[in-house]
Parts: sequence; C-alpha cells; structure tokens
Amino acid sequence: MKPIYIVSTLMLLLLCLACDPIEDQSLREKYIDNAGEPISQAELQKAISVTQPFENKDGVVEGDQYVVIKNNRPDIGGTWHLRWGAGEKTFGTDNDTVIYDANGVYEIYYVGISANKIIKTDPITITVTNVFDEWAGLLTGAKDKSDKTAQKTWKFREVSWGSVCNMGAHGGWKYTSAGYTPESNFAWWASRTLAQVENQTMIFKFDGNKFITYNADGTKKDEGAFSFNHDTPEEGVLGELSTTVPTIGGQYDEIGQKMGTNTFWILTLTDEYMTIYHPLKYSGGVDWADYGWYAYFEAVE
Repeated sequence: MKPIYIVSTLMLLLLCLACDPIEDQSLREKYIDNAGEPISQAELQKAISVTQPFENKDGVVEGDQYVVIKNNRPDIGGTWHLRWGAGEKTFGTDNDTVIYDANGVYEIYYVGISANKIIKTDPITITVTNVFDEWAGLLTGAKDKSDKTAQKTWKFREVSWGSVCNMGAHGGWKYTSAGYTPESNFAWWASRTLAQVENQTMIFKFDGNKFITYNADGTKKDEGAFSFNHDTPEEGVLGELSTTVPTIGGQYDEIGQKMGTNTFWILTLTDEYMTIYHPLKYSGGVDWADYGWYAYFEAVE
C-alpha cells in the first residue's frame, strides 16, 4: 500500500499547483493602482436623494410611508442603510421604493465605495405618520385608512368567574407563571355582574376617533373622542386608551371618570375582546397592595 500513498500525494500536489490562480495585472492596475481620487462625502450626498412622493390625504391609503431612495451615481456602488432606534436594514440597490409599516422617525444614509475608499453620507431624517395602526382596526373594525365609515360596538363581557367590572388588586396580571391572566379574579370589592349593569354599549368610530356610549335602553348617553398609544408603563400593559367621556360602567369605577380625559391601561386587545384597567397610581403602583378598576368588554357581532 505504501507506493499507492506516494503516488496519491504527488497527484494531489500537482492538482493544487494547477488550480493556483494567476493574478490579472490589468485589473489591478485599473481598479487599485490607477483608481484615481475618491469621491468626497459632499459629492456623494449631492448624488443621492430620499423623497416621499405621496402627501397624506384624508381617506387615502398611500402617504408618507412610501419613501423613494435613489443613487444618481451608479458608478459608485454601495448600500442603503435604513435605521430606526436600535434596528437597521440594508439595501444593495441604486433605486428603490421603501414602504414603512409603522409610524415613527427614521434615518437613511448611503455607504459607497470610491477608489477603494468607503464614503458614508450623513443620515437623512424622515418622519412617517400615515401608517394605519392595527389597533385602530381592532377598536373600530376599519380595514385600512380609507375605511372612513367603519365603526364597532362593544358591550360588557362576563368573565369565567362572573364579573364584568370590579375594583381589584394592582398588577396581578403580571404573574403569568402562577397562572394569572388579565381576566383572573383580582376583585376586592364592587364586582358587578352582567345582570346588574344591563346591556350598556359603546361605539368606536374610525372617522374622527369618535366615541359614543349608550344606556341599556338604547338611548345615547355621552359622545366624545378616543385615542390610544402603545406606551407600556408596567409589565403586561399593552398600551393606553384615553376617552373624553366616561366608558360604559363608569359609574362603578371608584377611581373616578369625568368629562375630560380618562386614561386606562389596555391589558387585553383582540378583534373580539378588550380588558382595561384604571389605575389608582400611574407610576409607583405596588402589586397586590394598590388597586384599580377592571372592566371586560367584547365586540358585538
């Protein structure tokens, strides 16, 4: 077997030598040795453009979430960088249209290579305001920004242990490892059943963010407006819902509701269900010691 081993080794050496690439000196001279002077940052910045071609119009889906990026010097290859907060995406293209899927403030810059030197432009800041927020659809039933007639009716939902609203312990919803959910029994007092509150309803309208409440007999009670955000002041809080008039069942809320701004924490929000909490303390609340008002709702089919 020894002669076979020697022959195999020699063949392997010959193959390696045969595959050794020969450097193309003409390419080296053109692109490295004689590449010339690199473009300046100022010149590169003049060569790129970032535009938002659609203005925001009422009832129109297209708006400032459409951003056109263009490099007018295709001889300067490189990549676009789209940055927001701690996130970043890159695009290796000269021209493209980026469609943002969330409102916010973003930065865009271009990194190119010129004469073997990396050139980076200053970031361009853009603001996106036109994106349709998913929560608007959950609350009002709207399918997109043009769905101006959309509205959705909500009523009380009786949870498994029998309450539709109650005064209860702060923060209990956080303890999922112990089996708690926002609809668990945290009630300390003032728990109401569906029979006690009767069939009160409230409507969220997409057009103008209108908020209307109705008595159990169907007569209008109050009309105002609503808004929401995605702030998370505590663990397990999805965001905040604000209304300028009391919600249905507000008369049972011992934190107190008024004609003005009432801000609730959203603990559950789906196409069918919503759970809100009106905290005694918006900051510094102590779990199981402080309290607030819980209310459970469901969409009317």
